[in-house]
Amino acid sequence: MSAEDFSDDMDAIRQIFFDECDEQLALLEEELTTLGDEPENGEKINTIFRCVHSIKGGAAAFGMDDLVKFSHLFESVLDRFRSGACTVDADSIATFLKCKDALYDIVAAFKSGAQSYEVDPGTTAELEQYLHSDAPVVEPEPENVEMDDIFGLSFAPVKIEIDEPTEQQYSIVMTVSPQLYERGDDVRNILIALDGLGQCQVTVDIDPVPELGDISPCQSYLVWEILLSTAEPRASIDEIFEWSGDDVHAVITRLPDHAEAEAVAVPSSAPREEKPDPQVKNPVERKDSATVRVDIQRIDKLVDLIGELVINQGAIQSQMRRNKVLGDSILGNVVTAQEQLIHELQENVITMRAYPIKTVFQKLGRVVRETARLTGKQVRLVLEGEDTEVDRSILEKLSDPLTHMVRNAIDHGIEEAETRAQAGKDPEGLLRLRAFQRSGRIIVEIQDDGAGLDPDRIYKKAVEKKIIEQGQRLDREEIYSLIFEPGFSTVAEVTDVSGRGVGMDVVKQSLQQINGRIFISSAKGKGTTFSISLPFTLSVIEGIIFKAEGQDFVIPVNNVLETIIYDATKAFHIGEGKYGYPYRDGYLSVIYAAEILGSVPDGKSQKICFVIENENEEKTAFIVDKIIDHSRFVVKNLEENYRKISCFSTATILGDGNVAFILDVEFLFGELLKKRESLLEETV
Repeated sequence: MSAEDFSDDMDAIRQIFFDECDEQLALLEEELTTLGDEPENGEKINTIFRCVHSIKGGAAAFGMDDLVKFSHLFESVLDRFRSGACTVDADSIATFLKCKDALYDIVAAFKSGAQSYEVDPGTTAELEQYLHSDAPVVEPEPENVEMDDIFGLSFAPVKIEIDEPTEQQYSIVMTVSPQLYERGDDVRNILIALDGLGQCQVTVDIDPVPELGDISPCQSYLVWEILLSTAEPRASIDEIFEWSGDDVHAVITRLPDHAEAEAVAVPSSAPREEKPDPQVKNPVERKDSATVRVDIQRIDKLVDLIGELVINQGAIQSQMRRNKVLGDSILGNVVTAQEQLIHELQENVITMRAYPIKTVFQKLGRVVRETARLTGKQVRLVLEGEDTEVDRSILEKLSDPLTHMVRNAIDHGIEEAETRAQAGKDPEGLLRLRAFQRSGRIIVEIQDDGAGLDPDRIYKKAVEKKIIEQGQRLDREEIYSLIFEPGFSTVAEVTDVSGRGVGMDVVKQSLQQINGRIFISSAKGKGTTFSISLPFTLSVIEGIIFKAEGQDFVIPVNNVLETIIYDATKAFHIGEGKYGYPYRDGYLSVIYAAEILGSVPDGKSQKICFVIENENEEKTAFIVDKIIDHSRFVVKNLEENYRKISCFSTATILGDGNVAFILDVEFLFGELLKKRESLLEETV
């Protein structure tokens, strides 16, 4: 192996370590967040301890001394809580959270290539106080000690303590599985750790090694027999083996106190009957891993290939229609079966790229703590729906908008403790993050129980900053939307948290990039809820191809309630540029597909009516010429490949090679209908 190949392998192993650190830190955040609800739960402390211990063990293998040093200190403190020497309370949880943040910063520093990192001395001091929290117990001197008279001599009884030998000897018989080497670990690391506890005598039993021709490179045959003399407790030995988990099988036996090292016969690896050591835990049966690490670029490439496969499938169906091949023919049945398989493959590949939103939610816990500290407010964070899965490409761009909104909710929404108490509220503000699925989309809500939005104040500030003109008529929703305008802020002075007029406009722009929408509901004095609507994935949608003015378009099927035959004689004129159509027990506002193309609808050539609805469950009738097909489509970004076009969010490539625009339903309900109403007002 060349030096370059070795370097590449080490970089790959190093990346695996950082991935594992991210997982351990996420688990650490989760357990610490809920520790306050169950302070007596010893298993939580054990889990927290294992997370820190895992990070320390991996860091030692890569020479990250600063990470090892701080992890060891954190681990020592946690061990006192595990043993019951210290009890969990609000102060200790706050200290643990600071330590978790410090671990996150250290890992991030080493990940970026740093060789060292200095932890805040205040955090270290808070940890060390738990190590020295118990004052030494002073034995009271005996009073009125009676003197014994023996042969005329007076003696006072003296308490003599005979120290027992503190050094113990342990016999350890160790075997390892091949998986230990596969994940980059080595028996040498275990032996070095044991040698750090005391004196080690190590011998290797090679009897189990078969003949050369029978040796399998995927098996481990050696047996390590270790005689350890140490003053450390048995728990210190167990911790060393805990890091390797089930990949190492060690039988640890405590030898008699006065046994001579030379006379001790190390147990042979051959099976024999002996009394089990009550301190030795039975090895847990190893289960095959249910997950595998794959480079995300490979998954992205696979998604692209599946997209091309979907396009080719559409091309086959297009040729079948052109050549009038019936769907129930032999070829038609084969193509239909292939289509089902491609759709199933597509769903599984997209699911592979989906991550729980928990990864973003838990990072916001740190944002909440820091913002609450800077503003001097008391805030309690509640997370719901953390297991809701979102496409990775969306999740990456969701972190910044949520960070801005959480900071604003604390700084602008939640009042100070004294103000809340005077209003009859809990002095501690509530901030709730909730994620769930609805109508094929992901909904993320940021809800606070603060002061709520003041529409009058927002309107005045918008006039002052010349965002709108004095006297301009706006409804409540339009006033709320002004907070997303660049440069808008209601804060009089710039602080470390807000006041510069940036933040919410960044939120809107970021959400538009991932086809997201945001809605606001607020009640003065009760709080505000921001609802973000996101697609599950940006790569594929299920839609209906329709024809309008001789061109093909796609409408997302999630927005279509039903399809009915359009009867032009039932349509009626409401006002200037506004039409209605009877539907069930009421009527719907009508939008003609020809309108979005700049044509004048004649109301006669249109034959099909889509009943569509938006995220607010508002309904309207969308009139088109003809329905072509119902299928899945690979989404292509319009702005990146061409330019932004009103009424259309993205585009797709059809089976015949033509490009079809995908309708932006929210635009129809928003901009188009508002434009009609403004024209009507001008006419009146």
